[in-house]
Amino acid sequence: MFKQVIKHFSLSAFALALLLPSYTVFSADDDWSDDEWEDEEVATPWLLSGFIELATGRFLRSNIVSSTSQLKEMRSRFDLSYSHELFEFNAKGDLLFDEVIDETFWQSRELNLAFSPFESLDIKVGRQVLTWGTGDYLFLNDLFAKDWQSFFSGREDEYLKAPSDSLRTTWYLGDLSLDLAWTPTFTADRFLTGERFSFYSAQAKALIAPADNFKVEENSNGQLSARLATTKNGVEYALYGYKGYWTTPVGVNERGLPYFPKLNSWGASARLPLAEGLFNAEFTFYNSLEDPIGDKTNIANDQFKALVGFERELIKNLTASIQYYLERTLDYQEFKKGHIAPDEIVDEDRQLLTLRLNHFAWQQKLNSSLFIFYSPTDKDSYVKYSISYRASDNWSYALGANIFSGKNNYSFFGQHQDNSNAWLRARYQY
Repeated sequence: MFKQVIKHFSLSAFALALLLPSYTVFSADDDWSDDEWEDEEVATPWLLSGFIELATGRFLRSNIVSSTSQLKEMRSRFDLSYSHELFEFNAKGDLLFDEVIDETFWQSRELNLAFSPFESLDIKVGRQVLTWGTGDYLFLNDLFAKDWQSFFSGREDEYLKAPSDSLRTTWYLGDLSLDLAWTPTFTADRFLTGERFSFYSAQAKALIAPADNFKVEENSNGQLSARLATTKNGVEYALYGYKGYWTTPVGVNERGLPYFPKLNSWGASARLPLAEGLFNAEFTFYNSLEDPIGDKTNIANDQFKALVGFERELIKNLTASIQYYLERTLDYQEFKKGHIAPDEIVDEDRQLLTLRLNHFAWQQKLNSSLFIFYSPTDKDSYVKYSISYRASDNWSYALGANIFSGKNNYSFFGQHQDNSNAWLRARYQY
């Protein structure tokens, strides 16, 4: 099977390379004599790059999912761009053989046009990856789609951010910039469904892995996100707004199907140099429109979220960052009163601490990264460790682990204890 896939991927890369045009012209100053012909190559506006990657992994504990591995795949990436004086075209996608779900398919990450009709306006339309905010692995005002299956399985961090088919405009108004991102068809997170990872069900009071039996109500409506940003005296400020839906199915409809309730949010952030490091703060208010007073047991309540963080280089090539995150559930007594398992619900003020250590060695070729989530209220944790080595301009290798622990199997990280895993990746870049 792998030999067939390798052959297929190699032929695909070769065929795509043949499609790219190259251009050769003669200089205007060429001497058209019989004894000397000189030409100059003009750089092509087309650029092609990509990689082929093999990745494998395994659960470290017994799990109720059908596979013993959370990651076993072969991926071929194609990056194609065209640069014109009036616009830029970008296409990026992966041909993926995923043995965990036994499927081969194409994933498009980018397919867009970017142009500037005026000096004060940038436009990008099409499939793209959108992101903003100041959190490190913590997303408050960033309500663009995330791929949590990739994040927990050991794929490259790039794949945590899922693409969406959107129109993004950036207006430059003096010292201000205004970003508007409209996604006409709702793009949800790639949340856990049971095909790759198990999760806790309050209804079943047990860990479940429904896989194909996990159904959600479809949503074809749109989302609108906005950010107003500026920088004053070295301090970056931003205001955020969102109108759309919760990006995970935190509601249950009358048919008993999970769905995405309506959501509006407002927030702000700041980032500034401090004590030879970088300090950031961010907050947001989630307005759950379908549950205004928190008495509907089948819909998520309003929430207030805030974080503060600080990053600094401790010694040469060793950087550390810490974050404190607070998530307050509003109308908490109504929430607790109507919950089907009140003894299992999150605290009114859920707290989370994070620590990141990042170290480079061997002329920046070896990178070690440790990220720890710890919740003193949930009494659970998640340790994400990786080490990567760039052997040459073409070859790189990475290995790591995702370790979950918790006092209870229903808490945010505690439910994933059986999903703890180790992984290994090898990549050839071209």
